[in-house]
Amino acid sequence: MAAVRPALCGVTVAALVAVSGCGGGDSKPKAGGGTTAGAAAPTSSPTVTPQSVAQSFLDAWASGDYAKAASFTDAPDKAAAGLKNEMAALAPQKVTLTLGQQADPSSSAATAPASSSGTTPATAGSPASSPSSAAPAVARYSFAVSDDFGNNLQWQYQSALNLVQGSSGAPVVHWSYGVIHPSLTSVALLKAAPPKVTVTDSTGAKIDTKAHPSLLNAVNSLSTKLPPGQTPQSLTVEFTDANTGAQIQGSQSFQIGAATTAPITVKTTLKPAVQSAMEAALKDYPNSAMVAIQPSTGNILGMASNAPGNLSMAYKATRAPGSTFKVLTTALALQKGLKIDDPVNCSANATVEGQVINNDKDLAAGIQNASLKQAFLQSCNTAFVHLALDGKLGSDYTALSTEAKDYFGLNQKWDLGMGAATYGAVGDQQVPPADGKGLFARDAFGQGNLSMSPLVMASVAATVAAHQFHQPVLVPGVTTVSATPLPDAVAQQLTTLMQGVATSGTAAGVFPGLTGIAAKTGSAESNDTAKTGKTDSWMVAFDPNHDIAFAALVLNGGFGRDAAGPAINKVLHSPGVR
Repeated sequence: MAAVRPALCGVTVAALVAVSGCGGGDSKPKAGGGTTAGAAAPTSSPTVTPQSVAQSFLDAWASGDYAKAASFTDAPDKAAAGLKNEMAALAPQKVTLTLGQQADPSSSAATAPASSSGTTPATAGSPASSPSSAAPAVARYSFAVSDDFGNNLQWQYQSALNLVQGSSGAPVVHWSYGVIHPSLTSVALLKAAPPKVTVTDSTGAKIDTKAHPSLLNAVNSLSTKLPPGQTPQSLTVEFTDANTGAQIQGSQSFQIGAATTAPITVKTTLKPAVQSAMEAALKDYPNSAMVAIQPSTGNILGMASNAPGNLSMAYKATRAPGSTFKVLTTALALQKGLKIDDPVNCSANATVEGQVINNDKDLAAGIQNASLKQAFLQSCNTAFVHLALDGKLGSDYTALSTEAKDYFGLNQKWDLGMGAATYGAVGDQQVPPADGKGLFARDAFGQGNLSMSPLVMASVAATVAAHQFHQPVLVPGVTTVSATPLPDAVAQQLTTLMQGVATSGTAAGVFPGLTGIAAKTGSAESNDTAKTGKTDSWMVAFDPNHDIAFAALVLNGGFGRDAAGPAINKVLHSPGVR
């Protein structure tokens, strides 16, 4: 991607960048990400022009180096995030930015854009492309934008940028979302969508988001994407709400290519009976979410949230998984040669880097002469801490992170059908590598730096059930990631242990009248725990006889058997679920 350079000169201002605004040489500054605004290169050159800064900003933007582009602005952090988020949402294949003529810097009105048909949009927020009142204006330039989406689909419009005097005296681009598009603000995302599609459940019935409000965000996302393998013949660029994905009311859209009226349908994997049962089960638990997966395929059968402020909680929650993560830790221990009847140290407490780790109140005294099986069934935190501290999980502190990726498919982006994302992760990994023994030990019992969503933990349970990771999907046919199958002996031992949890362990009595259920409870401390005195309630479970796996999370819900478990039990007893 490249920006086109005009043959014109601007005002010369003392600066730090080795660039000349005119002449036959390369006028692109050698900027790097993370530099202070306007100080993008060594001080070997005495001058820099507003034109050269504007050109360099456009060059970096067009190349996709948003950190570098941001280094030429007066707000590098905000500009880098804004450019990255907006261009990821719009997703053109190529961007061409052509610097235009210098304009009157005292003008604060952004140049109105034109669509391919020449119409002007309604404002999706107040443009903010004029310089700050605290910074003197240096220059203003218009520039042309051409976003190429392939298949002869291009969106062209005009925008403008202002340059102000930076703190060093050098000119910098005054950052605002109005630079990207004159009608854009920070609350909106530009998206180029194919013709609206009808999103259906697995039976082919259109999903009614009024009846299933927790599916609103997912349906909005899926409705702007064609089924796998189809190429768009036309696109509509819209200003969408950054939170919900819905088009901002009153904003104008831009038609690219000839509009089509042919109906398009995207059929999801959602099973109506499961979805409805999950939504009903969560009504008793505020701030809760649940996901059901078919282990043999990875198909998502249901995805529900009872959190009006977070409709995407089922797949976007980022909470510590607590003891449900012991499933993964135990998988690693078994692969390291530990047997389920081998002794482990379930002490009353354990000290990790000065921090005292305790068990739940029902296990305050620990278990004398405990085995791995007993520690798993009674969810002994200290036993898993000692496994890490005593080298039973190996000497590599990245081992849990590696196990998560290699066997459980975590720590990488999944495309459910809504685009690739790392679900349930605070950063780009649900299980980041530990930087030492202490963090490794805290990770081992489900705290530390771990973050998960019900989607991710349902996949962990489904992986055990199927003996193999199948990436969760909402739309069949999308490109998926894979992982190494669990050794059959390991998966079978994990299943036996989890069935023991449901019959005689911490989930005993949670699933009355059901046989064969495999489960793991979890209670996880969060930032809320100090205030509420409660932990998050987690439960993962699967029914090996009916090819279905679950994870449920109730924020500040207490122990896993108190809230998350009963919610799953209610679903399992609902008609048509199994």
